[in-house]
Amino acid sequence: MSEIGVLIPAAGKGSRMGKKINKQFLDLLGKPVIYHTIKSFLDWQRDFELNIVLAAAEIDYFKQKILPLFSDYHQQFNVVAGGKSRKESVNNGLQNFSDKVKYVIIHDGARPMIKRELIEKSFQAVKKYGAVSCGVKVKDTIKVVENSFSKKTLARDSLRAIQTPQAFKLDLIKKAHHNYRKDKALDDATLVEELGEKVYIVEGDYNNFKITTPEDLKPAEIILKERFNV
Repeated sequence: MSEIGVLIPAAGKGSRMGKKINKQFLDLLGKPVIYHTIKSFLDWQRDFELNIVLAAAEIDYFKQKILPLFSDYHQQFNVVAGGKSRKESVNNGLQNFSDKVKYVIIHDGARPMIKRELIEKSFQAVKKYGAVSCGVKVKDTIKVVENSFSKKTLARDSLRAIQTPQAFKLDLIKKAHHNYRKDKALDDATLVEELGEKVYIVEGDYNNFKITTPEDLKPAEIILKERFNV
């Protein structure tokens, strides 16, 4: 068994899409969004355990409609029921890895443009630093606004827009999830930071954005068409 675990949380409702089905199942180049996300990891060509976290009501749909799309791969899929929050869903996924797993890579199901190079870069970094997130430099000027008035302008050089994948030593991220007691966590790296641990930031990819609104589907389609020359 591999020392690597890949966890793809896809249990969110994606209410901002305004669709009847969850965003990870929307069509993108003739396949569901989550298909492209999973395929990027399978094409990484490393041995890993794979946990897909889904809303309990959507597990049968995934097994019937999406799993058959990967019949040419020999990867074993472990499908896990999510919880009421992203944190709870990720934690459920973390508990379902075998004792062989030492590092876990967590990646949003709705980020289908992830490149193999970024996955590999994150994996190499986590072996060195123990906790890793990827992020891109902020292009726009960022201001703190209070009561509709600009209060402060932040220095862009020190700002990063955080993405996934995020990678951690499995025992560290499990501890972070267990100890975190606040109402809401922005991401898994936040939980690790709350332990007082440092999170190393690797350079992300501007095309690795999360599909959140209907307007995101068209640019995602263009990016994937260019990548696959279709």
